[in-house]
Amino acid sequence: MKAKWTVNPEFSELDKFIELSQQYDAAFEYTDFTFPHIYQNKEETKRRIEAYNALDRDRSRDTLHGVFFDVAFLSTDDVLRARSRELMDMSLDIARELNCKGVVFHSGIIGGLNVPYYFEGWVKGMCEFLPTVAERYKDINIYLENTVESSASEIVEVAARLKGLGNVKLCLDYAHASIRPRKADEWIRDMAPYVGHMHVNDNDLQNDLHLACGEGNIDFNHFAAEVDYYGLDTSIVLEVTGYDRARRSLEFMSKL
Repeated sequence: MKAKWTVNPEFSELDKFIELSQQYDAAFEYTDFTFPHIYQNKEETKRRIEAYNALDRDRSRDTLHGVFFDVAFLSTDDVLRARSRELMDMSLDIARELNCKGVVFHSGIIGGLNVPYYFEGWVKGMCEFLPTVAERYKDINIYLENTVESSASEIVEVAARLKGLGNVKLCLDYAHASIRPRKADEWIRDMAPYVGHMHVNDNDLQNDLHLACGEGNIDFNHFAAEVDYYGLDTSIVLEVTGYDRARRSLEFMSKL
């Protein structure tokens, strides 16, 4: 499997992550700015952006994980909806400052519901809302990530309807798919035509543990075969925390 690796840099371990990224030709996906204690602190946000931009490295393959704590882009509450959309813009603005190619956002779907009109409303709402965002940020890809959905149906439908925009795509989180009732094979099959980005880490096939790749129960040889079968030539984020887990994940996945 040929892969374009990406890692989540830890700000406190930047020197190590720079060396690691050079060794494996890995890009960065910034996760700092998902945390309210950082993005609500303007000085800290500015400090981190300036520090990342000062690094002597190519940032054109970098991505950013958008806000996801307590956000609801389609909330029926005017205040919650407005604040959530303001935070989405903030994530995209930071990504633009960092010269990132894209931003990952969770779908916001409430998992476990069995209410058809809710899902119909979500699809309709996203198809009305996302084009306005995509138009304002034409230079940045918007990746919708599967999280707690029961199936890929809704996010796939949105991606299919908005395909013509060019910058609304899907982020396949294979670890999330591995702990859902449906088989991971079904997720990758359904999402494949619209995937522009991927997340992987390991788990026990029951809980979202974010283990280093190769230290849980996910069959990554099978994952590699599926990636090749569907021709998914995209960036793959080894979404783990800390230098040691990132290094172990890169060592393991590079041997596939």
